[in-house]
Parts: sequence; structure tokens; C-alpha cells
Amino acid sequence: MEYVYNADTLVVYTALFGDYDDLVEPQKKFQKCDFICFTDQKNLKSSIWKFIFVENSELSPSMMNRKYKILPHLFLKEYKYSLYIDANIGIIENPYDLLKKYMDEYDFVAPKHFERVCLYEEAKECVILGRVSYSETLNQMKEYRIKKFPKNFGLSENNILLRKHNYRNVINLMTDWWAELNKWTKRDQLSLGYVLWKNGSVFRFMNESARKGMYFKYFFHRFTKKEVFLFKVKYRTLISLRRLYYAYKFEKDLSK
Repeated sequence: MEYVYNADTLVVYTALFGDYDDLVEPQKKFQKCDFICFTDQKNLKSSIWKFIFVENSELSPSMMNRKYKILPHLFLKEYKYSLYIDANIGIIENPYDLLKKYMDEYDFVAPKHFERVCLYEEAKECVILGRVSYSETLNQMKEYRIKKFPKNFGLSENNILLRKHNYRNVINLMTDWWAELNKWTKRDQLSLGYVLWKNGSVFRFMNESARKGMYFKYFFHRFTKKEVFLFKVKYRTLISLRRLYYAYKFEKDLSK
């Protein structure tokens, strides 16, 4: 018997594990939308979000977030459509409009990256910023290059994901993405483009993002005054030095 999904409701969901972000309250409870937050934080309160508490597991908080982000077919089987957002993104207008705009034609859409179009350039930038291991990221990009993954394929900003998450092709895509994330660096932007290309997925960049448009608003991750001060004094100088060092080294080592 074929499973009957709730096709009239968009589930908007996020995942908040560890003390990394504050949960942003949507502007209001929008029609035809359910709001679900998977979390291990039992002190959270909201008049809109429904909390599903998850016990601590062997995964780190960041990987727990990515597990729920990437594999909604395991946790949201009753919905046909889902919109994932990072916990630091606010919803300003009814996101159900985006379902009507995109989901008749596409199974999966996400915003275009605000600066880059090339996964290899994104990998280099992540190394420069100290967000990933140099050797692990270099080996990952070498494997993608060996497999003929092209430069400038396109790059998404994965803080918003709109999907028909129970469709078999989307499940296969997300399962492959999760496998790459467990095999290589835990920075999910460094594997989605490759997985889309490998699967030959029909994919569309949405025009809306957390940085522009009327539907979403981006809030910076939680920082203390001390962290902001240290960033201004030390971090910018350090990054400038790392950029000088890695801008050439990464390309050279990747070509070996």
C-alpha cells in the first residue's frame, strides 16, 4: 500500500544541538506550515516551534545537526514537503509561497552561495579561514578532481533546503551526501555539489536567501564581546597571512 503524505502542509524544521545558537522565533505562525525543532536543549521555549527532544548520542553536536538537516526522510515521514533552516535564520513571510513557486517543477532547491560558484574555491577558502583540516580537505578535493568533477559547477549556501524529502531520488541524494560527510570533512558545503553532479540531479538555485529577499533574515551566530574584540584585533590579521600562504599552496598541492 502506498504511503499517503501530508501534501497540504509544509513542515519547517531546524536542528539545534549544543550551546551554539539562539533559536530565532518566526515572525508568526504562518498558515499551512508546521514548525519543528529537533534539539537536546530542554530550556528552549516558543509559542510557534514544536520541540522534539533528542537524547545525546555518540555524534558531536554539529554532526547531530547535520544528521537531521540532511536526512529528514528518517524523521519527517508524514510530510511530503520540508523546509530546513539553520537555527539562526528568521522567517519573515510565509514560506509556503516558496513551495508553490518551486515544488511543482523541482524536488530540491537551495539558495545560491553569496560569493562563490566553485566548490574547489570554497574548499580553499575554508582552509584559509581555519574551518577544516588542510590535509583532509586537500585529499577530498583530489578525489573529486580525479573523478572529473568540474570547476565552477555551482555552489549552494546550505542554510536553507526545500525538498520533497520522501521522494526516492531525493533520499538517494541525501544518503550519498551524508556518506560523503562521514567520509571527509564535516563541512557540508564541500560535498553537496559533488553529490548533485554524481547523481545527475535536477536541481535549481532558489532566488530567495537568508541574505536577500523578503522571506528570511540571517542572524549572526552567538558571539561574546570578548570574541568580537579578538576577531577585530587578531583574526583579520591571521586570515590575511593564511590567505597569502594557502592561496598558492592549495592549488599547487591539488595539482600534484
